[in-house]
Amino acid sequence: MLVTERRWVNTPKDLRTYIEEIKDQLIIVDKEVDIRLNLAAYSAQSPSPIMFTNIKGYPGWKICDILFKNRKSQGRALGVSSREVVPEMAKLLKRPGQCKVVPTGPVKEQKMLYDEVDLAKLPIPVHSDVNKGPYITSGMCVTRDPETGIRNVAFLRNQVKLRNATGFMMAGGHSWEIFSKYEQRDEAMPMAIVIGHHPLYEVAAAFRGSIDLDEFELASSFIGETVELVKCETVDIEVPAHAEIVIEGKVSPRVREPEGPFCEFTNYCVAQGSNPVFNVSAITMRKDAIYRNIQTPRFTDHQAIASLPREAHIFSRLKDVEGGLDLLDIHTPPWGGSFLVLVQMTAHFEGQARTAALAALSTANFMPKIVIVVDDDVDIYNAEDVMWAVCTRVNPQTDIFVINDMRIYPMDLSCPEISPPGEKSWQRIGGKMGIDATKPSTFRSEERKKFKRALPIGFGLELSDLLSK
Repeated sequence: MLVTERRWVNTPKDLRTYIEEIKDQLIIVDKEVDIRLNLAAYSAQSPSPIMFTNIKGYPGWKICDILFKNRKSQGRALGVSSREVVPEMAKLLKRPGQCKVVPTGPVKEQKMLYDEVDLAKLPIPVHSDVNKGPYITSGMCVTRDPETGIRNVAFLRNQVKLRNATGFMMAGGHSWEIFSKYEQRDEAMPMAIVIGHHPLYEVAAAFRGSIDLDEFELASSFIGETVELVKCETVDIEVPAHAEIVIEGKVSPRVREPEGPFCEFTNYCVAQGSNPVFNVSAITMRKDAIYRNIQTPRFTDHQAIASLPREAHIFSRLKDVEGGLDLLDIHTPPWGGSFLVLVQMTAHFEGQARTAALAALSTANFMPKIVIVVDDDVDIYNAEDVMWAVCTRVNPQTDIFVINDMRIYPMDLSCPEISPPGEKSWQRIGGKMGIDATKPSTFRSEERKKFKRALPIGFGLELSDLLSK
């Protein structure tokens, strides 16, 4: 490894600045953990950001996880309160930022090129009891359209197969479209896997926008500064200069090998089979790189990172319904398998909650399956509260509707598969459901009053404040 000694003058928002911002939430584990035997269990149980500093077999390495799971962490990243996260993200989705290429950056401090490459030198964990080996789950995979030159960034799971090769899965989408263009030309597709950056980069990578969207420009909007990029060592791709680790290489055309099984965000094994192969030609990283892990099962950052741009997109869509709903918040809870959307609003007209549910169910790209609409007196971040509203404000005969034969997200095993993975047209079809768990609309004010919720006297006071005195 070549180590370049340099002190970086500018300090843009990166993984390290974010860790500093949330240090009051950070759990630091100094006891030894094993990436193959127990790190996954510890990460999955953590209620807040966690850093492991003693990795068996990997002296000097640190692994961080659960950086973005809750609204408090997300608010810190965006610089707003927890309740303002979704509206703020909805605004930022409409304001692409800028990128610029710089000569070098911290991610170039160490380099392994060609024959020196060895993925086993990175502390890549095993995530679940069904995985056959380690998986890179936090990798933002960067490709470039060979026709337009537009960059694409997406999360693609990568199974470590050899010291210099991974197998990975593309569930349709823009990455698959780009790869198909290279295959038609019988050319290998350049790709880089970026591991470890400010979580808002990860949110940008998880957003499903138009194919001409550069997700790094979207990250620039999210973090409020120009994204600095550096050129890769062995492929024609630019990557963030202040990332922790970058893995470079090419994807061979018309080569497929077995990949999987792997536990996806649904907490089920999905889409294992013959998938493309990524041949690694370089690894560059910081000299004291932190490995950013995204634990897959059970409810972790795996769901939260993808959910936030989805929530913001649905929020923007519903804001325009009927000329503007009295919309308060949107939440796609991890315990809903990412297919459940909770809409918090005040209905002022009859049928307005149903209209909101229909609009959310028909949201492009995200394909939610179930929408529950609740009032402002229901905490949509509390499953207990949501189910209370469903059980006490819903007449199943009139307040639940089902639409048959709708397009369903292809990783939803509950619905029949029309065409299999490994193809651009991977499809499922099934039913969708809307539940109106709101009180009667404000138009029926007298009936609405009957559903006024009883609360403890002094509601809003925190017991923890009393105990701390």
